[in-house]
Amino acid sequence: MSLEEFHISKQVLDRFCIAGINYHKADAATRGLFSITNEAFATLGARAKAAGLKSVFVVSTCNRTEIYGFAESVMQLVELLVPHTNGDKSAFYECGYFKNGEEALDHLFNVAAGLDSQILGDYEILGQLKRAVDTARGQQLIGPVMDRMLSFAFQASKRIKTETNLSDGTVSVSFAAIELLQNIKDVEQKKVLIIGAGKFGVNVCRNLNTYLPHTSVTIMNRTDAIAKQIAAGNQVHFAPYADKAAAIHASDIIIVCTNANEPTVMPELVAAGTSKLFLDLSVPVNVHPAIREMEGVTVIDVDEISSTILDRTLAKRKAEVPHALTIIEHFEKEFLSWLRDHHYALHLKTWKNKLREIDLLQTTVCEFYKDKELISETERVMRAQKAVKQLAVNLKIRNDKGCQFISSINDYLQTP
Repeated sequence: MSLEEFHISKQVLDRFCIAGINYHKADAATRGLFSITNEAFATLGARAKAAGLKSVFVVSTCNRTEIYGFAESVMQLVELLVPHTNGDKSAFYECGYFKNGEEALDHLFNVAAGLDSQILGDYEILGQLKRAVDTARGQQLIGPVMDRMLSFAFQASKRIKTETNLSDGTVSVSFAAIELLQNIKDVEQKKVLIIGAGKFGVNVCRNLNTYLPHTSVTIMNRTDAIAKQIAAGNQVHFAPYADKAAAIHASDIIIVCTNANEPTVMPELVAAGTSKLFLDLSVPVNVHPAIREMEGVTVIDVDEISSTILDRTLAKRKAEVPHALTIIEHFEKEFLSWLRDHHYALHLKTWKNKLREIDLLQTTVCEFYKDKELISETERVMRAQKAVKQLAVNLKIRNDKGCQFISSINDYLQTP
């Protein structure tokens, strides 16, 4: 069923907007400028409410920052988002994308399904999307239409995951890093240092224990207590953050997961002429660009790590895309049908009250003239419900909407 068949709800759908920046046109450093914290979203959410917006949420990951909402225009969302980041509007306009209506609806469903992920079929984005929605819901910024739209998008994503092979193979950057290490000769004889004990750091640490259990691993973090706890829980070594230079010097492979706004591994921490491999999983990049130029040193960032596994799974996953799109089309139709019925429901509620008013007025007149047998309150309620139900059916299947209201009044008044 096309969007035109739902012309009654088109005006509502056209107000659904998305503005974003992602890996398609922006490198990791540029994307990092537009990342947003939960604290920043709290301020953004307050501004959104002040502007009269009822539904707004922001997804901010290493691969994308996107603001979703019902607004007068997509530019209203841009004006909300950019001031709460470290980027500027000119860069956002140059690298960003701006969608509304059916195009925005398609984008939301594709993101939730993993079709727009840097690694096709990566369902990690679904969890990130749900957390972003939960954050907005906590600020009462998810209205009923947005809530139902998201529900259908999540249902489509679940169906795709269970009925297709879109997620087969490696789907996370943290595991992609492990796959890369597994291809290194004598990797179990290498010493690995993990800098950063956040989500990525912990995932890498656990994956190393599982897939390279004989490799020597050390972990450090800006807060030593956190790194000590992670080290003890995963049975790896701990190094104080103050000893970062010595720990880098003693390691063959350094995995950086610090996600700071500026580089945390500087050239002076790396001795010239030493053989090192840096895997930078941070966004923005946290290994200083000058280190790439040092003799004997190899630096691979998150974009390059992703590309190493993409070729292995892309062909197989691409074959599943048509099936996934068919599932998405089904749930989009379901949402648009709900949206049309929701539009009617608001009118039907008002109409039911009006019919009751007509009935009470008619009863008053009959009592005055004593020319009609009075009906009970229960009968009046049942009669109103029957009329509203029939009107709802007629509104869905007939085009002459105005006539349906007139017909409803006539049928109601003539009901014995």
